[in-house]
Amino acid sequence: MSEHEPDELGSALRVLAADASVPPTLSGGQIRRRGEARGRRRRALVATAAVVVLGTGAAVGVPWVMDGSKEGRRPVAIDPSIPSSAPVFVYAPPRIDIRTKVLTLRPAGEKARSFRLTMSDDVTAGKAKVAFKNPKMKLPALLSTPPETAYEVEVSWAVNLSLPNGEALYLVADHVSGIRMHPSVLRMPAADAKWVYDRLKVGDTVTLT
Repeated sequence: MSEHEPDELGSALRVLAADASVPPTLSGGQIRRRGEARGRRRRALVATAAVVVLGTGAAVGVPWVMDGSKEGRRPVAIDPSIPSSAPVFVYAPPRIDIRTKVLTLRPAGEKARSFRLTMSDDVTAGKAKVAFKNPKMKLPALLSTPPETAYEVEVSWAVNLSLPNGEALYLVADHVSGIRMHPSVLRMPAADAKWVYDRLKVGDTVTLT
């Protein structure tokens, strides 16, 4: 090592020490103002981003609720004045057309259905009440050969209809084909009779016209 090298090293160290001891070129006020300016820029960016997000939500029909620093999505309210696309079926009293021999029934919330009945031509018109129901019972039938003799056969899904004059009619499943039933018995296919049995309630009014 030459004799000049220690002096050069010492000089370099002294320069570095002098640089470290030099006070900053900006004052405390300037540094504070620069920090405040950066803070304002950040807040402006955040506000701009919020406006963009709210605008996007409004464009797609999504309302927003702002509560301080919290954000939440509010469900879209349903306008009751706008009709629903799903049909609403209102209950209509059952009716038996004694001329065409058709029973029509429309329970609440269901489509109306009509059923062909096997019945006598001399059924009386009027308003009948469902007096009782029985899944199985015996009802009178008639022999087709004279002299006519009544006897009983077992039927299913029987619904008793009571007319104001005291006459009783019975809606039943037609599983006794070939047998001439009493005029008070109104028959229909078994599947239809079960459907009607399940939907008619005791106390319901059945109109015969």
